[in-house]
Amino acid sequence: MTQPMPSQGGGATSRRAMAPAARRAVAALALLAALAPASASAAGGAQQSTAVVGAALRPGGAGGLPAAAALDQAKQYLRGTPATPANWPKALALFGGAAKSGDPAAAYYLGLMYRNGMGVARDSRTAARWLEFAANRQLPAAMFVLANLLLVGEGVARDELAARRWIEKAADLEYPEAVMAMALGLRDGSMGFERNEALAEVQMREAAHALRHRRPEP
Repeated sequence: MTQPMPSQGGGATSRRAMAPAARRAVAALALLAALAPASASAAGGAQQSTAVVGAALRPGGAGGLPAAAALDQAKQYLRGTPATPANWPKALALFGGAAKSGDPAAAYYLGLMYRNGMGVARDSRTAARWLEFAANRQLPAAMFVLANLLLVGEGVARDELAARRWIEKAADLEYPEAVMAMALGLRDGSMGFERNEALAEVQMREAAHALRHRRPEP
């Protein structure tokens, strides 16, 4: 699926690219896929968040739940369900415990919550750390969000090359937003790549295929 990566100076054009327009157009897509709309009361008990976050930092997670059960319950608290009202501090605690135990999906959600200040004060550096933890464990959604942080220098030093590498890895794992980002890059031309509308069209079709066969979020 992946073609060779050309040098920054142009020349041979690859499917691997990221344009400024792509950054603007797709930066929020991973978050939208991960987080269903929740009411303003989702931060329920936000004043309790300091104590709850403390529980998240203890190995084993809040309440000592098994990792899989903690992750499932945390997602319910994050999004809210008819049976389980959204409660971000509780979600943060459960994700934190599972992430500390090495769960990459929990680390991904924990990173999103820190990035967006959900149940905890916004902290881009902590967000980047947890997203990198998940990305290094082959979670493409985390790779994509981390790439966007690197592109703008949010919580990390700005590093366009590192961002591009994470986008490439996520696209190789057929993460739709990453595939689409490279299609837009080829369409617009950026990051040392020559504009190639024909190849961009091919990439767009690959993105459509990836969207039709999207794997569930972690």
